[in-house]
Amino acid sequence: MRLAQIVGSAVLGTCFAVAASASPIQLGLNGDAQVGSNYIDFGQYPNGAPYTPAPGYGTFEVSLVNAGVFSSAGVTTGEFGTIQSLNEPPGAVTLPGPFMTFDTGGSNLELFATNIPPGAVGPFDLTDTPDGAVASFDVDGYVWDTNTNSKVDTFTGTFSATFDGETVADLFGSLPIDTPFSATFTANVIPDAPEPSTLSLFALGLLGAGYLASRRRLSR
Repeated sequence: MRLAQIVGSAVLGTCFAVAASASPIQLGLNGDAQVGSNYIDFGQYPNGAPYTPAPGYGTFEVSLVNAGVFSSAGVTTGEFGTIQSLNEPPGAVTLPGPFMTFDTGGSNLELFATNIPPGAVGPFDLTDTPDGAVASFDVDGYVWDTNTNSKVDTFTGTFSATFDGETVADLFGSLPIDTPFSATFTANVIPDAPEPSTLSLFALGLLGAGYLASRRRLSR
């Protein structure tokens, strides 16, 4: 997604969409990125370069963890993880590996990206704000637990990059731009629901057990 190398800060907000009753979970990240008009390359935090082109990986440092799936898996502030560079058009994503992983605590959790919905300009929505130009794109995916080989949750996320002191018009004259970013994952996480077929089989089993019980009572 080459839009520019970012000047300013980027906010990675990811909403893991599920039940409204689930409480929000936040995971803060610090990292470095290079953004162009059709790509986002992540760097080796805190040094920045080299920026690894897609589908390679950059690194991030965890800055915030509150109660929830990440905390329960052992993710703590100060630890590092990897994030995959993107060079994908809007639509289904066919990345060869997980979008995000954790090096130590929570190393069993992997976040996979499956879809990048279209924005106003390719995958991007561009907005002028008092803090500078903002370029954002959405990412859909799921969280995978390698300990249980199962999905923990699906998510819908938004990556918003703020270009400090720039306007949207300026961006197209200065791409690409390199920048550190501050990111926040906001997640609503619940256990993966049973498959409909599993529920149907369970219901049939209950009906069968009830039928056999009634036959026994009638035969007495």
